[in-house]
Amino acid sequence: MYASMASIGAGLIHGGAIGLHAEHPQLARLFILVTVAQVAWGVMVTLHPRGWLFLVGMFVNASAVAGWLVTRLSGISWIDGLEVRERAQIADSLCAALGLIAAAIAMNAVLRGKIEISSTPRLAAPSVLVAVVTIVAMWNGATHVHAHGDEAHGGAAHDGVVLENWPRAFDPSLPLDISNVEGVSPEQELRAANLIKETGIKLLHWADPKTAYAEGWRSIGDTVTGFEHYQNYSLYDDDKFLDPTAPESLVYKVGLGGQRTLVSAMFMAGTKVPMDSPQLTDYAGSLMQWHIHDNLCFVKGFSGAPMVVGITNAQGVCAFGTRSPGDNAMVHVWIVPHECGPFAALEGVGAGSAIVSEADRRDKCGDHTHPA
Repeated sequence: MYASMASIGAGLIHGGAIGLHAEHPQLARLFILVTVAQVAWGVMVTLHPRGWLFLVGMFVNASAVAGWLVTRLSGISWIDGLEVRERAQIADSLCAALGLIAAAIAMNAVLRGKIEISSTPRLAAPSVLVAVVTIVAMWNGATHVHAHGDEAHGGAAHDGVVLENWPRAFDPSLPLDISNVEGVSPEQELRAANLIKETGIKLLHWADPKTAYAEGWRSIGDTVTGFEHYQNYSLYDDDKFLDPTAPESLVYKVGLGGQRTLVSAMFMAGTKVPMDSPQLTDYAGSLMQWHIHDNLCFVKGFSGAPMVVGITNAQGVCAFGTRSPGDNAMVHVWIVPHECGPFAALEGVGAGSAIVSEADRRDKCGDHTHPA
């Protein structure tokens, strides 16, 4: 009986987490299966305690606990949403504890080879305890902003105090610090954290510029700035928005000997989407600052793709070449350390212009060089 209650409690907690993982359908479906398995086993073994059922219960709950342990130690590369290690939270830790209790009791019954059912089982206290643990875990899970991996959430460091200092330095090897930013909702924080994590994973496909070129990205010839943008013009007006599998622009840092290191994606909104569109401003709130580059001058390069050759003069005219034909709003997502945050713009002319003043921009932190 104790095993069944613990398993049902763990299953209910898993069920409460399904919606929190809706951005990863594969993971959400996995939680559905675990929920059904743990709850169904708990009900079945309560109604018909049979030896083989305890063997099943041991496997179901031990597998759930093992999966939890692996995600806290290293992550699971073949499950979308669990690719990187996630810090233990109250909800998942209590869920794992209940699963471990259920698995241990079931294993004991299997090893003993017989099932002993008391005619007057004392279930009141254990039932209340399991109920309290389950409610606490589900309550905590419902208020927790979910984001996978140590690099995906850093809210605990601030003890719930609203902070106004943004941007903050970003390092993908450290816990991500984007929580408790004034004016940013939990939903916006969640979207931003998932975008940073997914971009850091998916963008590595184009680590070699040759791969980007082969798949349709073309350099705009701005290596003199120390950074080179590879644009894929076929993606400018597709139906994808902030999609790390289809970034409109890839940014490479140009080092000694022309060595190029992929450092950022530059996502672009559709040509007809203004910078103050709710689609852009509501996505991550004040964490992001969209900007445009409407002062660049281009010529057609040897490959047929536009190449930047300068900027407009004070009258907004290109002395050589033609002015940028588009004014797509854009935002960077960095995959390497950056002292101005994960959504930092380039400095100087590279920062473009925004709908807010320079003093109010949230994607800059002064004049300095970019990190290596």
